[in-house]
Amino acid sequence: MTRLESMLEGTPYVAYLYGYPHKTAYRPLTPALALEDVWAKERRDALFLYLHVPFCEMRCGFCNLFTAAGPKEDVVQAWLAALKREAGRVKQALGPATFARAAIGGGTPTLLDVPGLETVFDLAADLGVDPRAVPMSVEVSPETADAAKVAVLKARGVDRVSMGVQSFLESEVAAVKRPQKTAQVEATLELLRSAGFPTLNLDLIYGIEGQTPDTFVHSLRAALRYAPEEVYLYPLYVRPLTFLGKKSRAWDDLRLSLYRTGRDFLLAEGYSQVSMRMFRAKHAPAARGPVYR
Repeated sequence: MTRLESMLEGTPYVAYLYGYPHKTAYRPLTPALALEDVWAKERRDALFLYLHVPFCEMRCGFCNLFTAAGPKEDVVQAWLAALKREAGRVKQALGPATFARAAIGGGTPTLLDVPGLETVFDLAADLGVDPRAVPMSVEVSPETADAAKVAVLKARGVDRVSMGVQSFLESEVAAVKRPQKTAQVEATLELLRSAGFPTLNLDLIYGIEGQTPDTFVHSLRAALRYAPEEVYLYPLYVRPLTFLGKKSRAWDDLRLSLYRTGRDFLLAEGYSQVSMRMFRAKHAPAARGPVYR
């Protein structure tokens, strides 16, 4: 059996493409090229700036992203210093450039303290990003997005905040090794809504062990109480080198059934389906910025 045949016969819930070029395309260049040479022939009139904060309080059982759990303060400070150096080199290499979108993700950006968050925003501004003029999104978590940090996001002009809730049932988040309290999630959502961000995005996961159509709908109903402008539905991927990767089992049919349950529920509630995973509410503001293809 060829590798392609094996993949076709295997589970479709392995990975998915969310950016181009795919992260597996990144590699050392031979011979090595200077950043100036890499950018020399590229358009720089509508760039997308992404700043990655590689820290979390803990690593969820399904996560294989670039993040370190529970970093010590000296590690965070060393990373901020390295980010400053890298931003300076990128600015020098780019020359005159215009950014049309920006995002701060992770990891968990709001794991940083207020001065750390301010530093990241200052670096974005130094590169030429004005959040009041271009769309800017920031990922937050229920445990780290307190009032002071949310105030920083608001003051800096962030217009979209995204939070991975995954499930409103503590038994389900515990199954993916995420010690999350529903009361904390609800309190953070109240805080985010009261801050008045134009777009709130919530992520939910389907396919968690023990999850049923009824419990999935429970989480969907709970999410819609906060009228999110966007909802993303993600299948539980079992990836190598994660806790859940060691517990793989065949539950493709269940995930497909739960996906259809979630899709039908959101469509019935007036959301439009933008992609397999993304659903947008009627009251969501019109998308700003270019569409990258």
